[in-house]
Amino acid sequence: MFDNYETNPDYDRIDENGKDKFAKLKAMAVGELTVQQPLHWHHEEHKPLIGTIKGFGEFIHDRYGLQKTIIVERENGEVVSAFMNAYIANGMERSHAQPGDSVLIQLLGKAKSQDGNQYNQLQVYVEKANY
Repeated sequence: MFDNYETNPDYDRIDENGKDKFAKLKAMAVGELTVQQPLHWHHEEHKPLIGTIKGFGEFIHDRYGLQKTIIVERENGEVVSAFMNAYIANGMERSHAQPGDSVLIQLLGKAKSQDGNQYNQLQVYVEKANY
């Protein structure tokens, strides 16, 4: 199993197809390739986020601390990043959402809790890629 590693000095650089696995990064470094960062998607009524999960991320917000995001490729090919509040993050976890799964995130409108606090009512649905 480790024979290839010991005898091949390019072991860490060559992928399973015999290609330089750092080629894309090298092209970016010299300006031959640019990578489009995901656009930020905002929750709006009657404008659901529908697409394929590309991944998950997180960042530290100056005011709110650690924030989780979901990266989604929409039907039109646009890649967006959406903030995941606790409700959305819990929905992703309960559904065992993974890259490749289809997702629907939709703001249904404002609702009031039993104690009178107003909140955004959301719908989250994940369809597993393995179906």
